[in-house]
Amino acid sequence: FETCSWQSFGHRPTDETPHAFAALRLLGKLATDPGIVAIMKERELVVNTLGEMDPVDDRLMQKKEEEGGCLLGYNTNAGLRIDIKLRTDDLKAFRPYPELASTLIHELSHNWVSDHNLLFWTNFGQMRAEYIHTHVASALSLQLVNGKTTADIAGIAQIKDVYKFCMKELEVDMSQHRLHPRMIASAIRERCRELDKKVSLGQRLGGSGDIVSNNSNKKNSRELAFAAAEKRIKDSENKKR
Repeated sequence: FETCSWQSFGHRPTDETPHAFAALRLLGKLATDPGIVAIMKERELVVNTLGEMDPVDDRLMQKKEEEGGCLLGYNTNAGLRIDIKLRTDDLKAFRPYPELASTLIHELSHNWVSDHNLLFWTNFGQMRAEYIHTHVASALSLQLVNGKTTADIAGIAQIKDVYKFCMKELEVDMSQHRLHPRMIASAIRERCRELDKKVSLGQRLGGSGDIVSNNSNKKNSRELAFAAAEKRIKDSENKKR
Protein backbone atom coordinates (compact mmCIF):
# COMPACT_ATOMS: atom_id res chain seq x y z
CA PHE A 1 0.00 0.00 0.00
CA GLU A 2 1.15 3.54 -0.68
CA THR A 3 -0.51 6.77 0.44
CA CYS A 4 0.20 10.40 -0.45
CA SER A 5 2.50 12.37 1.84
CA TRP A 6 1.69 15.98 2.71
CA GLN A 7 4.08 17.12 -0.04
CA SER A 8 1.76 15.53 -2.62
CA PHE A 9 -1.07 17.93 -1.87
CA GLY A 10 0.62 20.95 -3.38
CA HIS A 11 0.42 22.61 0.05
CA ARG A 12 0.66 21.56 3.69
CA PRO A 13 -2.61 19.81 4.62
CA THR A 14 -4.81 21.27 7.33
CA ASP A 15 -6.28 19.52 10.35
CA GLU A 16 -9.40 18.86 8.26
CA THR A 17 -7.46 16.70 5.82
CA PRO A 18 -7.53 12.97 6.72
CA HIS A 19 -4.13 11.78 7.84
CA ALA A 20 -2.05 9.40 5.71
CA PHE A 21 -2.55 6.75 8.40
CA ALA A 22 -6.33 6.91 7.80
CA ALA A 23 -5.72 6.62 4.05
CA LEU A 24 -3.57 3.55 4.66
CA ARG A 25 -6.35 1.92 6.70
CA LEU A 26 -8.81 2.68 3.91
CA LEU A 27 -6.55 1.06 1.30
CA GLY A 28 -6.29 -1.98 3.56
CA LYS A 29 -10.08 -2.12 3.87
CA LEU A 30 -10.45 -2.07 0.10
CA ALA A 31 -7.81 -4.77 -0.38
CA THR A 32 -9.44 -7.10 2.18
CA ASP A 33 -13.05 -6.41 1.18
CA PRO A 34 -14.61 -9.90 0.76
CA GLY A 35 -16.17 -8.85 -2.53
CA ILE A 36 -12.86 -7.64 -3.94
CA VAL A 37 -11.05 -10.74 -2.68
CA ALA A 38 -13.66 -13.00 -4.31
CA ILE A 39 -13.28 -11.24 -7.67
CA MET A 40 -9.50 -11.50 -7.59
CA LYS A 41 -9.57 -15.18 -6.64
CA GLU A 42 -12.20 -16.04 -9.26
CA ARG A 43 -10.28 -14.30 -12.04
CA GLU A 44 -6.75 -14.91 -10.73
CA LEU A 45 -5.97 -11.19 -10.69
CA VAL A 46 -2.77 -9.84 -9.13
CA VAL A 47 -2.02 -6.26 -8.04
CA ASN A 48 1.51 -5.46 -6.95
CA THR A 49 0.80 -2.09 -5.31
CA LEU A 50 -2.47 -0.37 -4.35
CA GLY A 51 -1.86 3.34 -3.89
CA GLU A 52 -3.57 6.65 -3.30
CA MET A 53 -3.82 8.87 -6.35
CA ASP A 54 -2.34 12.33 -5.88
CA PRO A 55 -5.43 14.51 -5.22
CA VAL A 56 -3.96 17.75 -6.61
CA ASP A 57 -0.90 17.40 -8.79
CA ASP A 58 -1.69 14.29 -10.81
CA ARG A 59 -1.21 15.14 -14.49
CA LEU A 60 -3.48 12.38 -15.77
CA MET A 61 -6.32 13.71 -13.62
CA GLN A 62 -5.79 17.24 -14.92
CA LYS A 63 -5.80 16.01 -18.54
CA LYS A 64 -9.02 14.06 -17.97
CA GLU A 65 -10.72 17.11 -16.45
CA GLU A 66 -9.70 19.19 -19.47
CA GLU A 67 -11.49 16.63 -21.65
CA GLY A 68 -14.66 17.01 -19.57
CA GLY A 69 -14.25 13.80 -17.58
CA CYS A 70 -13.26 12.88 -14.06
CA LEU A 71 -10.37 10.53 -13.34
CA LEU A 72 -10.96 8.51 -10.19
CA GLY A 73 -8.21 5.93 -10.61
CA TYR A 74 -5.78 4.33 -13.03
CA ASN A 75 -4.14 1.00 -13.66
CA THR A 76 -0.45 0.84 -14.58
CA ASN A 77 0.83 -2.14 -16.61
CA ALA A 78 -2.16 -4.44 -16.09
CA GLY A 79 -2.08 -4.45 -12.31
CA LEU A 80 1.55 -3.67 -11.56
CA ARG A 81 0.10 -0.69 -9.71
CA ILE A 82 -3.43 0.63 -9.18
CA ASP A 83 -4.02 4.14 -7.81
CA ILE A 84 -7.37 5.27 -6.45
CA LYS A 85 -8.55 8.83 -5.77
CA LEU A 86 -9.44 8.43 -2.11
CA ARG A 87 -10.17 12.04 -1.16
CA THR A 88 -12.87 14.52 -2.10
CA ASP A 89 -11.90 17.53 -4.21
CA ASP A 90 -11.76 19.82 -1.17
CA LEU A 91 -9.47 17.30 0.62
CA LYS A 92 -11.64 17.44 3.75
CA ALA A 93 -12.84 13.83 3.64
CA PHE A 94 -12.61 10.51 1.85
CA ARG A 95 -14.98 9.71 -0.99
CA PRO A 96 -17.85 7.34 -0.08
CA TYR A 97 -16.67 3.76 0.31
CA PRO A 98 -19.11 2.27 -2.28
CA GLU A 99 -17.66 4.65 -4.88
CA LEU A 100 -14.10 3.68 -3.98
CA ALA A 101 -14.94 -0.03 -4.26
CA SER A 102 -16.57 0.54 -7.66
CA THR A 103 -13.51 2.47 -8.84
CA LEU A 104 -11.19 -0.33 -7.72
CA ILE A 105 -13.29 -2.92 -9.57
CA HIS A 106 -13.19 -0.69 -12.65
CA GLU A 107 -9.40 -0.59 -12.49
CA LEU A 108 -9.20 -4.34 -11.85
CA SER A 109 -11.17 -4.86 -15.05
CA HIS A 110 -8.33 -3.10 -16.86
CA ASN A 111 -6.07 -5.98 -15.84
CA TRP A 112 -7.86 -7.89 -18.60
CA VAL A 113 -9.00 -5.23 -21.06
CA SER A 114 -7.27 -1.89 -21.55
CA ASP A 115 -9.81 -0.09 -23.76
CA HIS A 116 -13.28 1.01 -22.66
CA ASN A 117 -15.00 -1.19 -25.26
CA LEU A 118 -17.92 -3.61 -24.93
CA LEU A 119 -15.60 -6.36 -23.76
CA PHE A 120 -14.39 -4.15 -20.91
CA TRP A 121 -17.89 -3.10 -19.82
CA THR A 122 -19.15 -6.68 -19.95
CA ASN A 123 -16.31 -7.74 -17.71
CA PHE A 124 -16.80 -4.79 -15.35
CA GLY A 125 -20.58 -5.28 -15.12
CA GLN A 126 -20.20 -8.94 -14.26
CA MET A 127 -17.51 -8.17 -11.70
CA ARG A 128 -19.83 -5.65 -10.04
CA ALA A 129 -22.57 -8.27 -9.88
CA GLU A 130 -20.12 -10.77 -8.38
CA TYR A 131 -19.03 -8.21 -5.79
CA ILE A 132 -22.58 -7.55 -4.60
CA HIS A 133 -23.58 -11.21 -4.60
CA THR A 134 -20.54 -12.09 -2.49
CA HIS A 135 -21.78 -9.73 0.21
CA VAL A 136 -25.32 -11.08 -0.14
CA ALA A 137 -24.04 -14.63 0.37
CA SER A 138 -22.11 -13.52 3.44
CA ALA A 139 -25.22 -11.87 4.92
CA LEU A 140 -27.37 -14.95 4.28
CA SER A 141 -24.81 -17.09 6.11
CA LEU A 142 -25.13 -14.71 9.11
CA GLN A 143 -21.46 -13.72 9.04
CA LEU A 144 -21.16 -10.57 11.14
CA VAL A 145 -18.31 -8.16 11.86
CA ASN A 146 -18.91 -6.16 15.05
CA GLY A 147 -22.60 -6.90 14.71
CA LYS A 148 -22.82 -5.80 11.07
CA THR A 149 -22.92 -7.71 7.80
CA THR A 150 -20.18 -7.06 5.27
CA ALA A 151 -22.87 -5.57 3.00
CA ASP A 152 -23.62 -2.97 5.70
CA ILE A 153 -19.92 -2.19 6.08
CA ALA A 154 -19.51 -1.92 2.30
CA GLY A 155 -22.54 0.40 2.10
CA ILE A 156 -24.53 -1.76 -0.32
CA ALA A 157 -27.07 -3.39 2.00
CA GLN A 158 -29.86 -1.27 0.47
CA ILE A 159 -29.49 -2.88 -2.97
CA LYS A 160 -32.52 -5.10 -3.69
CA ASP A 161 -32.21 -5.84 -7.41
CA VAL A 162 -28.58 -6.46 -8.40
CA TYR A 163 -29.27 -6.52 -12.15
CA LYS A 164 -31.15 -3.21 -12.17
CA PHE A 165 -28.52 -1.61 -9.95
CA CYS A 166 -25.67 -2.72 -12.21
CA MET A 167 -27.47 -1.61 -15.36
CA LYS A 168 -28.20 1.82 -13.91
CA GLU A 169 -24.58 2.20 -12.88
CA LEU A 170 -23.38 1.08 -16.32
CA GLU A 171 -25.70 3.52 -18.08
CA VAL A 172 -23.95 6.43 -16.37
CA ASP A 173 -20.43 5.10 -16.84
CA MET A 174 -20.80 3.89 -20.43
CA SER A 175 -22.47 7.11 -21.61
CA GLN A 176 -19.11 8.87 -21.24
CA HIS A 177 -17.85 6.57 -24.00
CA ARG A 178 -20.99 6.84 -26.17
CA LEU A 179 -22.12 3.31 -25.37
CA HIS A 180 -25.27 1.95 -23.73
CA PRO A 181 -25.62 -1.07 -21.41
CA ARG A 182 -28.45 -2.53 -23.47
CA MET A 183 -25.67 -3.72 -25.80
CA ILE A 184 -24.45 -6.09 -23.05
CA ALA A 185 -27.68 -6.51 -21.05
CA SER A 186 -28.11 -10.21 -21.80
CA ALA A 187 -24.62 -11.03 -20.52
CA ILE A 188 -25.15 -9.08 -17.28
CA ARG A 189 -28.61 -10.60 -16.75
CA GLU A 190 -27.34 -14.13 -17.30
CA ARG A 191 -24.45 -13.64 -14.89
CA CYS A 192 -26.86 -12.31 -12.23
CA ARG A 193 -29.12 -15.33 -12.68
CA GLU A 194 -26.13 -17.63 -12.38
CA LEU A 195 -25.06 -15.94 -9.15
CA ASP A 196 -28.62 -15.96 -7.78
CA LYS A 197 -28.71 -19.73 -8.16
CA LYS A 198 -25.39 -20.13 -6.37
CA VAL A 199 -26.52 -17.96 -3.47
CA SER A 200 -29.86 -19.76 -3.15
CA LEU A 201 -28.12 -23.12 -3.13
CA GLY A 202 -25.74 -21.94 -0.44
CA GLN A 203 -22.63 -22.67 -2.51
CA ARG A 204 -20.16 -20.66 -0.41
CA LEU A 205 -16.70 -21.28 0.89
CA GLY A 206 -16.87 -21.94 4.63
CA GLY A 207 -16.35 -18.76 6.63
CA SER A 208 -15.10 -16.61 3.78
CA GLY A 209 -18.28 -15.35 2.17
CA ASP A 210 -16.89 -16.25 -1.25
CA ILE A 211 -19.28 -17.73 -3.75
CA VAL A 212 -17.97 -21.03 -5.10
CA SER A 213 -17.57 -21.36 -8.84
CA ASN A 214 -18.81 -24.55 -10.43
CA ASN A 215 -16.02 -26.46 -12.16
CA SER A 216 -17.22 -27.25 -15.61
CA ASN A 217 -15.76 -27.94 -19.03
CA LYS A 218 -18.49 -25.84 -20.58
CA LYS A 219 -17.96 -22.15 -21.16
CA ASN A 220 -19.52 -20.07 -18.39
CA SER A 221 -21.58 -16.94 -19.05
CA ARG A 222 -18.59 -14.63 -18.64
CA GLU A 223 -16.61 -16.39 -21.37
CA LEU A 224 -19.64 -16.43 -23.65
CA ALA A 225 -20.16 -12.72 -22.99
CA PHE A 226 -16.55 -11.97 -23.93
CA ALA A 227 -16.97 -13.91 -27.16
CA ALA A 228 -20.20 -12.06 -27.97
CA ALA A 229 -18.64 -8.68 -27.21
CA GLU A 230 -15.65 -9.46 -29.41
CA LYS A 231 -18.01 -10.48 -32.23
CA ARG A 232 -19.90 -7.17 -31.95
CA ILE A 233 -16.64 -5.25 -32.13
CA LYS A 234 -15.50 -7.16 -35.23
CA ASP A 235 -18.90 -6.73 -36.90
CA SER A 236 -18.77 -2.99 -36.19
CA GLU A 237 -15.28 -2.74 -37.70
CA ASN A 238 -16.34 -4.69 -40.78
CA LYS A 239 -19.26 -2.31 -41.36
CA LYS A 240 -16.90 0.66 -41.32
CA ARG A 241 -14.78 -0.85 -44.10
